[in-house]
Amino acid sequence: MRFINSIYDSKTGYSRVIIEHMGKRFFGMAYLHPEDKDKASKYAGCSYAETRAEIKALKYERKIAKEKAEEFRKIVKACEQYKNWDKNSPSAKIIYRQLNLKIRKVNELTDIINQKMKNLEKAIWKRDITIKAFERNRSKKINMSK
Repeated sequence: MRFINSIYDSKTGYSRVIIEHMGKRFFGMAYLHPEDKDKASKYAGCSYAETRAEIKALKYERKIAKEKAEEFRKIVKACEQYKNWDKNSPSAKIIYRQLNLKIRKVNELTDIINQKMKNLEKAIWKRDITIKAFERNRSKKINMSK
């Protein structure tokens, strides 16, 4: 994946990131929550947008890997239909191994996508908790100084 550009509009709170992966461009976007206007951070928004673009790119890669694995599975199934196919031969074992590698690639991409989605959700949640804690501490200090 190659980072292309990031844009943050402070007026609207809109962040947009462009990345390139496998010859295609993917866009990730994040919007600032209306309650967070005074606590805006372009870095957080751009980070969320970048993660969303990465997830889109990985989903595209997984789609292609899934299609390749399905094509290969159909070839293996067609080979198994022949009566003189010996699934214990070295050639057959190589073919089965290649099919398993393609399936494993799809599963690995799925795991990576799921982890990135979980991490994004956690990051947003942690930032919200942290900002609320800072606000509570700030309001306590203001009340104590009065």
